[in-house]
Amino acid sequence: MREKFVLTLKIAITTIVFLLAIFSFSPPAHAQSIADADSELQTGVQVINQPLGLASTDIRLVVARIIRVALGFLGTVALALMIYAGYLWMTAGGNESQIEDAKRVLINAAIGLAIILSAYAIVSFVISKLVDATLGNGFGGDNLVLEPPISENFQGSGALGQIVKDHYPSRDQSEVPRNTRIIVSFRQPVRLDSFVDDTTGDGVLGNCRTTVANWYNDCDRLRNVSDNLINIKRADNNESIFGAVVLGTVTTENNITGVYTIVIKPITDAANPGGGYLGSTNEPVSYIVHMGPGMLLDDPANNNPSVFRATILGNNYYEWRFTNGTALDISPPTVTSVFPEDGTTEDKNSVLQINFNEPVDPIGITGRFNQGAGHYYLDGQNVFLKSNNSALPQGNFSLTNGYRTLEFAPSQECGRNACGNRVFCLPVCDVAGANCTQDGYEVLLRAARTINAGSFESQPFSGITDLAGNALDGNRNNIPNNAPTTLPIFPNQKQPDNYFWDFTIRNQINTSSPFIQTIVPGVDAQNISRNQELSMTFNKRMRAETMYNIGLEEQPTHPVPIWRVPSVLFNEDDTTYTRLGHGPFLDAIRQYYFTVVSSTVEDVHFNCFYPGKGPRMTVIPNTVISPNCEDSNPQNCCQVINDQNSDFCCNGSAGPNMSACMDYLRQNSI
Repeated sequence: MREKFVLTLKIAITTIVFLLAIFSFSPPAHAQSIADADSELQTGVQVINQPLGLASTDIRLVVARIIRVALGFLGTVALALMIYAGYLWMTAGGNESQIEDAKRVLINAAIGLAIILSAYAIVSFVISKLVDATLGNGFGGDNLVLEPPISENFQGSGALGQIVKDHYPSRDQSEVPRNTRIIVSFRQPVRLDSFVDDTTGDGVLGNCRTTVANWYNDCDRLRNVSDNLINIKRADNNESIFGAVVLGTVTTENNITGVYTIVIKPITDAANPGGGYLGSTNEPVSYIVHMGPGMLLDDPANNNPSVFRATILGNNYYEWRFTNGTALDISPPTVTSVFPEDGTTEDKNSVLQINFNEPVDPIGITGRFNQGAGHYYLDGQNVFLKSNNSALPQGNFSLTNGYRTLEFAPSQECGRNACGNRVFCLPVCDVAGANCTQDGYEVLLRAARTINAGSFESQPFSGITDLAGNALDGNRNNIPNNAPTTLPIFPNQKQPDNYFWDFTIRNQINTSSPFIQTIVPGVDAQNISRNQELSMTFNKRMRAETMYNIGLEEQPTHPVPIWRVPSVLFNEDDTTYTRLGHGPFLDAIRQYYFTVVSSTVEDVHFNCFYPGKGPRMTVIPNTVISPNCEDSNPQNCCQVINDQNSDFCCNGSAGPNMSACMDYLRQNSI
């Protein structure tokens, strides 16, 4: 009887260890473009656990726990057998037969206990490895609950990439200068009267008096510093700043004129003519910028709703954090590149593009050209243009790409691109009596005037500055220069620190479509970290403004959209590197992410991304990078053609259109 029981005990232990091996070493499953997708059994758990209240723990971990409990129970049984054997021996009273029985039970129980302890050690080891595989390094022991989705991906962030187009400082930016201004751009115009007071009393909101002796007294101010409107507060103690100046720039986008961008100058000391500084000279200080439901859109047709609507964004506010360093910014901005380049010739369907080494103040450098005496000038009179035989260019200047790229897009239609979208052109030889096929253009950027010869600190609104008020250093020699202001603009003001260049525009149209050379993560990349770089390189110079049209979709969807914002770098070989800043990818559950580059993404000649040529091959082994798609390596490119059934690249394969592609990807990511 006892022998049979001990045999049963051994069989049970062996069975448990065998089952553990089956559950522990099943191979992982993979899918394209997912975060930590190392568990087939984990797929879909998080999708249903919220409405049903189920745990999101990996099933293998549950089985491992059960096995460990069972082994603990068997260990208790083995201990009971040893106690029983001791009892038999102690009560034998010299009975040799009972003593032999006691010895056999004791020996078998000891062997069984040794097996149980070994099995328990194996189970504990395997559980720790399962935890590392499921949760990543740094988790172990009994901490077997999946890491919850991190909060930065959700609360208060969904507006960025939706109604909030961009802002500076960026999310979680560090070492921000203490004397910075804060900029926020929206996709729809906002009503300044919903959050700005007319402090100057001139009937115009979002401006300053002609002479600014004191920022707090001479400029329009935020109505009140509050979470309902705009709050700028320390992250450590929620202490709000004293106040803020709010300036607005009027531009036209999609034929709708209004205030799309606001500039906020924090006021920490009203008595200080400069308004004081954020942070401290002793240590970094973090701030939270909170914009609330009291800010309204300029949308009379829809009763001027709140900028932040929870039904669309998941929250009725937007907030982000940045950290000031201990220093002030006293370095000037410079121009890093322009298009068309100095001395070159370009086709007439070109944008004008000026790229700076740092974000610049949008006040006075956005809007449209006006007719001047022998030149054309931008609203604000900080950008000037001259041509020999061409009329006033119609169009609009916008400050884009994190406020580092100033881009003029003409609005005179001159054709259609391969996607059927409109193409726009600069005027060429269209004035009365002109007899030419190309024309010379000159552009001049006016640097702000410095207060003194030893510093780039500038007089407010006297020209182009960075967000700390440092004047443009046109010749990049780090020496302040005030250019002459005499007329005519050309050539008298073509002096440092103004920046100027010339080029030629010919009466031709460029129709060459761009394509994507590389993408990161590549097709079917797996086990993506939460902060994985998301980027792509185009084979041509692109319009920075259209990069905001790149979409990022997650599956399953969430009430708060994942935030996104582009950053563009123009390479010397005329390729364009675009990095899409994004909310952290969820790394505690299986989640699919789709990057969408649509026909609204265009190059500097308004050519669209058609056909949708891009990387076809899966990622390079042990990387998340796609093989380079280029004309010399056509096998690496999606085999799209100019045909309505095969002109769209869908996850590396040719397809009919974006709608069909997204439907397919969604259906295969459940």
